[in-house]
Amino acid sequence: MKNNASPHLLAMRRVSQRAIAKHAGVSPSTVSRVLNNVEGISEELRDHVLKSAAELGHQDTATPGKLQQLHLFTPSYATMKAPHTFHVNILDGVAAECRQHGILLNYSVVEQSAADRASILAQARGRPEVGILLVSIDDRELIEELLNLKTSVVLINAEQRDLAVDTFLPNNFIGGLQATRHLLQHGHRCILHMTEPESKRRSTLQRRLAGYRAALEEAHIPYDPAFLLESQLKVDDAHHMMQTWLSRLHPPFSAVFCANDASAIGVMRALQEAGKRIPEDISVIGYDDVPAASLLIPALTTLHANSEEMGRLAVQRMIYRALQPEAAPIRVEITSQLIIRQSVSTCTPAVPSQPD
Repeated sequence: MKNNASPHLLAMRRVSQRAIAKHAGVSPSTVSRVLNNVEGISEELRDHVLKSAAELGHQDTATPGKLQQLHLFTPSYATMKAPHTFHVNILDGVAAECRQHGILLNYSVVEQSAADRASILAQARGRPEVGILLVSIDDRELIEELLNLKTSVVLINAEQRDLAVDTFLPNNFIGGLQATRHLLQHGHRCILHMTEPESKRRSTLQRRLAGYRAALEEAHIPYDPAFLLESQLKVDDAHHMMQTWLSRLHPPFSAVFCANDASAIGVMRALQEAGKRIPEDISVIGYDDVPAASLLIPALTTLHANSEEMGRLAVQRMIYRALQPEAAPIRVEITSQLIIRQSVSTCTPAVPSQPD
């Protein structure tokens, strides 16, 4: 596990503001203003003072039930299916809300290993003032163990529908529905959907697939598994799988709905290399609205998932849960916004519609 936070906290104890000021090289009044979350302090200075306080082991114990510290865990970028900017935006939202409330934030990049699971659990044991945020980690065994420890835990962009845990994520079903409806409204009837292999498909992507199928059903188009193209949802693998699809005998199609922007980038590259014009020959729509989406040629039509807002809301819920540990868990799904650019056009008659 790679820890990107401030150094390990020492044994928690009450530390004087004068000691913190000396350690940080600032005045005691500055320390007081930071610890009391007074406006007018730059984010850089605030972070510096809070880091110094953490290094000395400072913990504010004045308010029982107050959330003191958050540990955010996110998967290694090497194993992520979506571009890491989605997760960076979540972290930005979490960090901004923590600064506003004077909460110390640690974050770590973890692998799917027993050692990292044990490390996560170690951060939670016997520490009611600490909250755990799991981003894109839906390890059921880990979540159950955290809940058994009576730890304040919140999931972001992950879910376990039958566990009593606070959850914040995009409304993936509605997003899949929106994307497919947009293609249908442009006359497309033979729509390819790129997603993960079924054996590895996370629940968030299953919901996007369900939205795709629901939109087809609305349009009285039977779902056909032949139009499901599976990949690892990374640029290179999506490119390879699209190349393979095009090289084999396949049903005609006029559009592709990709479960994320990374795979859409790979699909577009493969289509263009095969001499297909986007969107004149094939329309493409993605999901996530990563920064590169607007820079592609043509610019990618996609779904914008407000990941920064998810981060902010998750911290607000964690603060509330620290004060009300017996509160009923909530599930918040944030609707993604369709961003219309240039990669979708009206279907030409070249691909015949399936009968209603």
